[in-house]
Amino acid sequence: MLIAAATAALGLSALAAPAPHAIAQLSEADGITLAATPTPTPARAAATKASSYRFSSLLDGQPVRWNPCAPLHWRSNTARGPAGGLAVLKESVARIGQLTGTTWVYDGTSTAAPNTAYLPTTAPTVDKPVLLGWTDATSSDLLRGRPQQVLAMTRTVWFGMDDGAGHRAAAIRAAVVALDRTDKLPLRGATSWSATTLHELGHVMGLDHPSDAQQLMAATLPRGVSDLQAGDRTGLTKLGRAAGCVVIPGA
Repeated sequence: MLIAAATAALGLSALAAPAPHAIAQLSEADGITLAATPTPTPARAAATKASSYRFSSLLDGQPVRWNPCAPLHWRSNTARGPAGGLAVLKESVARIGQLTGTTWVYDGTSTAAPNTAYLPTTAPTVDKPVLLGWTDATSSDLLRGRPQQVLAMTRTVWFGMDDGAGHRAAAIRAAVVALDRTDKLPLRGATSWSATTLHELGHVMGLDHPSDAQQLMAATLPRGVSDLQAGDRTGLTKLGRAAGCVVIPGA
């Protein structure tokens, strides 16, 4: 959604310049599914290499992303997850930090359920820690009503400012990742919790599903793929520190 202020009339013929106002958007829930049938062969996938990455949200042609110059804080909820799950989350976060040049700070465990209610509805004074954790359809609206093949879902929220003169800027300020505890996956390797978490963290950073089915960010988990691929990494670079800081005037 966009929250915009109405323009007021001045005098008889002049219109007032639009006042600066806040803009915000809650993302569509996005995640990954387990392949029910074999994924396309590399030869078929080669035809879609031009779409090897895609951004979740664009504002005036630019991807909406976190401010990569500030630390990203995160918390975990592994109470209902597999043994060793926290180590997988930490490894995945470290991998995303490496690829984006961002600094992630672990704030410890949380008892909060990974669902939409965790996200702020107004711009926070301080970015809320990203919440990563295992849950199920009973406890999380992100998983409720999803097909059985869905492994995880992510939702982000961004906030920004429109100065009323055609200049807009925004940044992601919070995110939540719900990993479906009812799925039985190995911790690491292809078709694993590690691959699933890396995919969801790509959404956290601002990536969408590309058309190239061989990228880890594809909508269906590619068979035999355990790490982020070239297109994934290119997209993450454009969302990270190399793309510069995100400054929101007046925020």
